[in-house]
Amino acid sequence: MGLNYESIVPLYEQIMESIKQEMHSGSLAPHQKLPTEDELSTQYGVSRITIRRAIAELVKQGLVEKKQGKGTFVAAPKLRKAFNRPGMSFTEICAANGMKASAKILFSGVEIPQNEQVVKWLGLKPGVQAVRILRLRYADGRPLVIEDNYFSMEYAYLLAVDLEHNSLYHYLREKKGIEIIPGEVILRLVRADSKTAKLLEVSRGTPMLQIDSCTRKGDGDVLHTCHQVGYGEKIIVFLIII
Repeated sequence: MGLNYESIVPLYEQIMESIKQEMHSGSLAPHQKLPTEDELSTQYGVSRITIRRAIAELVKQGLVEKKQGKGTFVAAPKLRKAFNRPGMSFTEICAANGMKASAKILFSGVEIPQNEQVVKWLGLKPGVQAVRILRLRYADGRPLVIEDNYFSMEYAYLLAVDLEHNSLYHYLREKKGIEIIPGEVILRLVRADSKTAKLLEVSRGTPMLQIDSCTRKGDGDVLHTCHQVGYGEKIIVFLIII
């Protein structure tokens, strides 16, 4: 994007919009380092003072982050809006924030849960199998949350549903008539291990928000459990999401 020096729009704002367009197009990806002030100054033909103001405004908007001694980096996507009703799906939350949700299935099948909390919430006897659906959730094509769901075997029909391109909650509500309400939630702050870091495209050891929850049906029975790990600085706690 070339600058219009005759425009009433200040140059720093034009530079901001140019950088935003690169983010939107994917030319600048989350966690990618921006060019230096000198490089941007040369690229746009303006002073470093103008570049600094543009970057400062982008920092205020939460679009880029300064890391001391390392430079300026594109921030990971944020879901900012609060929610006025419980049980909103990840797809609905993204839509409320002007973002498009998508998913990648990492595992879909039947297995014996190893987590004691999952077994307790689902009311399973030791050694009993359950339906597991493990997904990587994206917002505008950027990985945001790893989501590990367990259902009792009565929901085995979910294994035939395309949950990469469809909302799980929307399917359960609209196709099965299930009322969905929040249940218990356990929050922890953790650090990304090697596998998590690779999936979410962050550095190993990055602070993460871990959410373990159970979601209930309208009659109070447990619908499923969900173990989520996401980029903690970028997720609002109340996104108990599917």
